[in-house]
Amino acid sequence: MELSRRGVLAMGLFGTVSAVLPAHAQSRGTAAGPLGHLGLDAGQLGLRPGATEDQSRQLQAALKQAAERGAPLLLPPGRYRIGGVALPENARIVGVPGETHLVTASGQSVLIARNIGRAALSGLGFDGLDIPAAQRSGLLAAENVGEITISECAFAKAGSVGLTLDRCGGRITASRFRNMRDAALFSIDSKGLSIEQNRVEDCGNNGIQIWRSQPGDDGSIVRNNHVLRIRADGGGSGQNGNGISAFRAGGVIIEGNQLRDCAMTFIRNNSGSGVQMLGNQGRRCGEVGLYSEFAFEGAIIANNLVEDCAAGATMTNLDQGGRIAVCANNIIRRAKRASMPYTKDPVGGFGIHVEAEAAVTGNIVEDVSDAGIALGWSWGMRNLAATGNIIRKAGIGISVSLVPKERNALIANNVIAEARDGAVIGTEYGKPVTGDLTKTPDAKASGVVVANNAVR
Repeated sequence: MELSRRGVLAMGLFGTVSAVLPAHAQSRGTAAGPLGHLGLDAGQLGLRPGATEDQSRQLQAALKQAAERGAPLLLPPGRYRIGGVALPENARIVGVPGETHLVTASGQSVLIARNIGRAALSGLGFDGLDIPAAQRSGLLAAENVGEITISECAFAKAGSVGLTLDRCGGRITASRFRNMRDAALFSIDSKGLSIEQNRVEDCGNNGIQIWRSQPGDDGSIVRNNHVLRIRADGGGSGQNGNGISAFRAGGVIIEGNQLRDCAMTFIRNNSGSGVQMLGNQGRRCGEVGLYSEFAFEGAIIANNLVEDCAAGATMTNLDQGGRIAVCANNIIRRAKRASMPYTKDPVGGFGIHVEAEAAVTGNIVEDVSDAGIALGWSWGMRNLAATGNIIRKAGIGISVSLVPKERNALIANNVIAEARDGAVIGTEYGKPVTGDLTKTPDAKASGVVVANNAVR
């Protein structure tokens, strides 16, 4: 095997290179052995780059031998047809990024990791050939792995999902996912994954999914990823079309991600408590940019930039238990009411919408068709505060629901400019029922304190 500088750098993940085999040790027919501190050469163990036949049996045998020696398995550049190969305990495979490709044999999973403590993969490309596969089957399928490390890998043209993780811990970093029929990465019942600095493009239904079979603490971190062009081929009213989707997964931190062109939502948290969306940037989505909904408690949406969407940030569904939220220091621009595939009526048109035990503070909302900030909806309104926000160019600056008989809200110290239909308006089922409460108090708005707002 000829070791290029690029190959040596890629293989150096597993140790410093202190020796390179002499020429006679690399010749055909030499017994397989360690390449210095690099590992075992898969080419010397029977794998042939570019061969047309299925090489799963050869790869399985090579992995077994490498694991027995406690060495990484080095895959030279080229294409290998592989299907259903099981990773042994402490398996380590190193390829050359952009050059080593594992191509699915008959559309099945390429590699499977099941019930092992540790595995590490670097520099590998996985190609699903766009062959339709069973729902939520992955080109790489990991199940009950204590720590799986995947770095500088590429997943393309999956018939369903690029990478599936069931009850796994570990790190997925600096990898690329593109052209998936369903999703790039699907994790269920994580043991605290870190998903960082990956690039996700052109997926049929979702980008990154962090789900749990039952509500509970997940602890995953999704940070500094690029997620682009996520469709909603499967339809539905929110389960598809999301850049990053958390479902029942508590304690998840979603931070510093760049999201563009998502059919529904940039980031959607459904029924996960203690989820934080921090410092993300999203441009162009079809529904709500940042969404925390249903049975959540303790959500934080802060320091994000959202532009060109139907709605900016929503923290709602008190009827399902959604409560306790902070929406702070976000910039939301150009939120326009729009039609969704799942309903005949247009939706959105607001910058921020909250319902129960929520503080909305320090945000800048500009150029929205309906309301800059919406406090409550119908009877779903309880213990809300909107303070220190700047709202410019909206139909209503701040709308507050007056349907519940018992209500408690504070609207104070906001700057509201160019609100076409009034700075602060009481509503019932979305329809105005008061004048501008910054100008004239109204008995119908008892329990709502409006004070010290600067209106122009």
